Amino acid sequence: MFSMIASSGVVLSSLLTHRSASRRLGSAAERELERTAALIARQSETTLDIFASGVRSLAREDCVRRAILRPRSRAVVDEACRRFQEVLEEAKVYQSINLHDRDARCVASSFPDRVDLESMQREVARRPDFLSAMRGETAISQIFLSRGTGRPVIVITAPVDNGGTISGVVRAVIDLTYFNDYVLAPQDYVHGGKAYIFDPKLDREVPDGWEAHNTIEARAYEQPDIPIPEEVLARGTGSVSYPSKQGTQLAAFRRTPQPEWYFVVEKPRKEIMKPIHAMGRVTAGTLISTLFGVWGGALAVARPLLARLGQCMDLARDIEAGRLDRRVEVRGTDEVARLGRGLNAMAHSLEESHAALEEAERLYRGIFENAVEGIFIMDPDGFLLNVNPAFAHLLGREGSGEVLGTNMTDHCGADAGSLLLGELRRSGGVSGLEVDLVRRDGAKRTGVVYARADRDKEGALIRIQGLLNDITEKKEVEEERHRAQEAQRRFVEAQLETLRYQINPHFLFNVLNSLDALSRTDPGRIAELVRQLSRYLRSTLSSRESGLVPLSREMSVIESYLSLEKVRFEEDLAVSVSVPEEIGDTMVPELLVQPIVENAVKHGMKTSPLPLRVDVACVAAGEFVRIEVTNTGKWVARDAGTDAGKGGIGLENIRTRLELTYGDRCGLRTGESGDRVVVTVEIPRRGEKNEKGL
Repeated sequence: MFSMIASSGVVLSSLLTHRSASRRLGSAAERELERTAALIARQSETTLDIFASGVRSLAREDCVRRAILRPRSRAVVDEACRRFQEVLEEAKVYQSINLHDRDARCVASSFPDRVDLESMQREVARRPDFLSAMRGETAISQIFLSRGTGRPVIVITAPVDNGGTISGVVRAVIDLTYFNDYVLAPQDYVHGGKAYIFDPKLDREVPDGWEAHNTIEARAYEQPDIPIPEEVLARGTGSVSYPSKQGTQLAAFRRTPQPEWYFVVEKPRKEIMKPIHAMGRVTAGTLISTLFGVWGGALAVARPLLARLGQCMDLARDIEAGRLDRRVEVRGTDEVARLGRGLNAMAHSLEESHAALEEAERLYRGIFENAVEGIFIMDPDGFLLNVNPAFAHLLGREGSGEVLGTNMTDHCGADAGSLLLGELRRSGGVSGLEVDLVRRDGAKRTGVVYARADRDKEGALIRIQGLLNDITEKKEVEEERHRAQEAQRRFVEAQLETLRYQINPHFLFNVLNSLDALSRTDPGRIAELVRQLSRYLRSTLSSRESGLVPLSREMSVIESYLSLEKVRFEEDLAVSVSVPEEIGDTMVPELLVQPIVENAVKHGMKTSPLPLRVDVACVAAGEFVRIEVTNTGKWVARDAGTDAGKGGIGLENIRTRLELTYGDRCGLRTGESGDRVVVTVEIPRRGEKNEKGL
């Protein structure tokens, strides 16, 4: 009778204990999984932010900037490709790294066969992450199916900034399997548990006839088959129990807001309930022993067992209440001891996870306090809630406490503050907004603001976080450089104008000498000579501000000049001028050729048999235009000590004008060929519409 009573009591007590312990252990396990999922989500977001920082640094490297500026240079592009491959080997998490220009064309890649791939260009051009990077933002994409490998990926994009202009985008592709293997797999926190990122709504369908052009040598991606109901997904966090080939699984997930990902931690339910099952076996053994034993033996066995189970239940309640430093004393090797060890292991794991979270928060605080950039957090109305010491220093304050509680408009003006808050409310972010800062001592500085707005689930603005950099010295250096360039430009223009003024009087003196000679020999021809001189002067005196004229106009002036000389020398002078129509708009320094033709007539008349032949021919020579002036006769040096290859003052002026206008991309050659004197000018071939480029 006593055995039956004791056995009945043991059975009832065991059932109640098993039921209560199962419920409490299951609830504790769900909360543990949910907390772990949240922790892993935060750690993964921090990891992705680190990856994004690395991609931004990669986008600022010289080899990347050279590749986007010189995409047709094979050596430059190969250097960028090798750099991307080195990063892939070091990081072990990227699937590929690609550099795209503003039109989304692949300029360089860790897979060199992707360079200039049209299908890739069409796919990237419409990706939201690419468009965000072209606006100067570093973006992390949603999970999507890569058309290059057929595998789910995440893309981190960063702009390539060249002197304030976004000239390209670096896209680092993270394979989801790599991310799970190298980042989340080490997060396994208990025996049999798994942690990974996935998208339950991922569309894995590919177009008909599609074939991956870059095969990834890795195990195939396995999409977790977790049936999470839509109403549970909508909450963004929770847990679900579902059957699988390995038995019933318990999974907890946490959704991140932007980008929208799901971090999942799962564990077999049998592992969670293993201590309870062990307790059931112990209870069954106790019952059988009680049926064949005596009341005293049953009492001797049951009381210690229930006491130890009570300790396990107390520990479960402590874990539920967050007292993670408590432990149960474990003696022996029976099932209750195993239950105690399991609960101790659970408490230890949760304690380590909590310590890791506190360490992450400590590291963030250290970055916040020691950052060189000014970091601020303010409410939707612009009142500063938290700032780091660097922010206070930018405003000329001793510490952060002097700034807290003030409004952003107090430091950058009401107009700039309203513009900043308005843009944050409208688009949720501000990048590169320049503001005028007023320091405590009244000094003014120029700052640039980068900020983003945090919103709640309903979309209401709850907080604003941002950076503030001082760019005063940078702007002053840029303005000083601009002033120096403008002064240099005006100096060159003045030199060119001085040289041009040296040309016109030289010719006028010769014409006046001709008039003087005609007045004595043939006065009737003076009227014709004056008309020709008038037409010539109208052409030469209407100069342009730039000092450059089309080649066709310059040849027209030469024809006017030679017409004047024909009046003077009549049949003793034969001339020809030719300029093809296709190079007639080439811009040349005004009155560049006239001194050469003048020398040809002047010295040719002294050294050539009559009639003197003067020919002016303009021809295209690749990227250059060649102007060749030839005359019959011999080369006449300025004096005995003059280099026959250089000529006199006129040619020296021409050489100086060419160097000031074109630098080293021009040429002036003189010499003799047979019975002719040859002077050749070679200049870049540029049309009138490109006059400013000269």
